[in-house]
Amino acid sequence: MRTLPLSLIILLATAPGLSAQGTELPTVVRAGLMAYERGGISAALRIWSQDSPIADKFGSEVQHTFEQVKNVYRRMIGYDVLAVVQLGPHSARSYVVILYESGPSYIWFDCYKKADHWVMTGFLFNVKPDTILPPGMLGH
Repeated sequence: MRTLPLSLIILLATAPGLSAQGTELPTVVRAGLMAYERGGISAALRIWSQDSPIADKFGSEVQHTFEQVKNVYRRMIGYDVLAVVQLGPHSARSYVVILYESGPSYIWFDCYKKADHWVMTGFLFNVKPDTILPPGMLGH
């Protein structure tokens, strides 16, 4: 009899964390990734910076870093959504693998839901997954 209540407590304690994850990208992230695949990083950065409080951070240095990855891994050919973690009703972090012809890069995007649309509030990317992904995603 004691195991059933303990099992139920464990299930209830883990359920909110499970329901907070999904794969539905905020529209600004998805639109930018599609623009990147079709029109290059300049097109993606234009979308990601729209109405963003960090729009001034989307300059030539960021573009240059993306271009360096492209020079090594070649052209972007798609992306995989690993998880979208809801950080409340107005905030989300998306973990994405950007697929290039010769290898992947890893990126997270932080977004904020304004009244009628999502805006980018932060992002970080690297070719090393340990730098971007949480330890649980890496099996640590």
